[in-house]
Amino acid sequence: MHTDIEYDPDNYWETRGGPSYKAYTESRDYQIYRGAQAAFFEELLGRLQPQRLLDFGCGSGKSFPLWCDVPEVHGYDRARSQIEVARAEMLRIRPERPYNLMHCLTDSRTEVPYDDDYFDVVAAVEVFLHVLPTELPALLDELNRICRGHLAIITAAPFENRAAHCFNHDYQALLKGRFDIVDDYNLHKQRYIVARKLPLTTRGEQTAPLADLITQ
Repeated sequence: MHTDIEYDPDNYWETRGGPSYKAYTESRDYQIYRGAQAAFFEELLGRLQPQRLLDFGCGSGKSFPLWCDVPEVHGYDRARSQIEVARAEMLRIRPERPYNLMHCLTDSRTEVPYDDDYFDVVAAVEVFLHVLPTELPALLDELNRICRGHLAIITAAPFENRAAHCFNHDYQALLKGRFDIVDDYNLHKQRYIVARKLPLTTRGEQTAPLADLITQ
């Protein structure tokens, strides 16, 4: 079994990513997740009407078809093998208004090179379950910094398998003080979380359920 020390996310996803990961997300077994994710984001984006969206950990671009109606879309991933496949997917999906893709390796995996309060929505689809527990708090600080609206998370519903480099994080505790959870449910063995960035003046206040959200 792998240990946390043996797991180097950059090396692991550079090797595992690209065409092989794209084939997995397009397999018949994965389609139940694709359908649920599409319905989730159709509802969320329809309500929020974001102008700028970040697909954080975009991988091979499996979620790119979901962002076609968002005016400005950015995709970020640290694995070059993933971004190369994602670029071809992006050109297929929306060649007239290309997404802005970034492959960036810095010394810290928790550094995200975007301006403060830049994105209306940050989407992390099946990303955080692969982030080391020691690194996720700092990463969420960065996503809080660059987000001015909502964080949308899709992850594995209670599941932990360190041999496969999957971690079951305590999202309620991790998001507290950074984002206020407005929706949280499980579907098809996945967990769907919508959280709104807490303004400095109102941190700790209760927020409305997803059905009551209005465009900021």
